[in-house]
Amino acid sequence: MASFGSIKQAIFEKQARKQQYQDHIRGLNAFDRHKKFLNDYVAYYGKEKSAQKILPIKTDQDTIREGYRFIMTEEDDMNPSWEHKLVKRYYDKLFKEYCIADMSHYKTGKIGLRWRIEKEVISGKGQFVCGNKHCDQEDGLSSYEVNFSYFEAGENKQALVKLVACER
Repeated sequence: MASFGSIKQAIFEKQARKQQYQDHIRGLNAFDRHKKFLNDYVAYYGKEKSAQKILPIKTDQDTIREGYRFIMTEEDDMNPSWEHKLVKRYYDKLFKEYCIADMSHYKTGKIGLRWRIEKEVISGKGQFVCGNKHCDQEDGLSSYEVNFSYFEAGENKQALVKLVACER
């Protein structure tokens, strides 16, 4: 059986160690304290990944990329899932009068079109400034109404869109 003096000494040493640790932590700035706590966490729990399979994270941007359609149909509106509601909300924010064109691959017959966003409408891009993604010319513009044929969601589709472009 331990004596009263040894128990008293053990309690005193434990309190002294606790006070020393608290003084050390108080002496650190926020970043150093953060690094210390992270290092202590890694040391305690180890560096190995858990045996559980880590699930991929799907962001809102990924959801919009997967579900976005250039022209939404009424069949698309029937889907009540949250993913489709997010895509529909994004689609409703677009300005669908004039298009912005990506003509970087026009020599191979490939032109990408997309609807304008609010920032482009405010700056006049696609209506008063050339609608080419890589051009900012304001003079010599021509307006075209183009039958845009594209492949989306496993089927060929067509849409009549307006495009303003310079001669180049």
